Amino acid sequence: MIRKLGLLLGVAALGALVTSCGGDDSSTPTPTPTGTSTGTPTPTPTPTSIAFSTTASFSATTTNAGYIVAYFTPTAGGVETFNDGARVNGTSTIDFVASPDSATFNFPDLEDPVVFDAADFVSASATERRYVSGDEALTLFLPFQHVLLTTYQIDSQAFTRGTVAGTLRSQRNALFFNPVTTTSAITTPLTYTGQVQVAGGDPGTTPSGVITATATDFTITPGASSTAVAGTIRVFQTVAGVETLVATIAISDTVSASGGFDGTITDTPNKLTGQYAGILAGPNREEIVIIFSVIDSTADDSDFTEFVGSFIGS
Repeated sequence: MIRKLGLLLGVAALGALVTSCGGDDSSTPTPTPTGTSTGTPTPTPTPTSIAFSTTASFSATTTNAGYIVAYFTPTAGGVETFNDGARVNGTSTIDFVASPDSATFNFPDLEDPVVFDAADFVSASATERRYVSGDEALTLFLPFQHVLLTTYQIDSQAFTRGTVAGTLRSQRNALFFNPVTTTSAITTPLTYTGQVQVAGGDPGTTPSGVITATATDFTITPGASSTAVAGTIRVFQTVAGVETLVATIAISDTVSASGGFDGTITDTPNKLTGQYAGILAGPNREEIVIIFSVIDSTADDSDFTEFVGSFIGS
């Protein structure tokens, strides 16, 4: 792996980024819900279509389509727990060169791109390409054809949560996708099926690996005056083999002419509020991508539960 000068802003800056975007630890004030939909920029793709691949070269840019999550492990011992997470606006890039092998990734909070080369290559399949170098890893995930999820992970970062010393494992996620180029109106319903990537829980308490979401469908329905998108993401926490519903993220909005949509999330039973933003992808609207984040909406309790993630459907 090639390390450039000033590669990272540092662990302290990472904690500041995640906390400032809605997260918390025991030393910060009670978080407030995310704002209205006007403050949720729609993800923006590379202007031209990209032939995404795990084996052939490509370059892509995306804007307002990233999110970051982090997990904390105490130095004195104990299980790894969810630490924080948030959506991150700004521009991300990915440049994959098949020969000589290299993958260059940039994210809004990185001072310089991170570069992996042939010596860091681990594996490749039709849907995933992976690099590892020491405590850092890069994964390119291509579940379908027009949306690529790139995850840059850093392990073993020194971090103090409140007064507890430990390490962070952070993941910077960026979604790259192709724009819709057809100008034909949507005249029949469209259904998208896919998997949800989600992280979260009560920071410092919820163990990693216990938060999941079921496969779900989103439907685009044309109407006389507008086109609507609708679907529901259900998030579960597994404890002692028992799944408990911990978040219901209902999405319902009008789709713009460019295929974008955004809105607010209200999950009253679980006391969660937040935002989502999404867009149709692919020349003929073959796929869909959605990013969401929710946080505990009760200001007078000690619950800082939050969830952040994405959905890619085809």
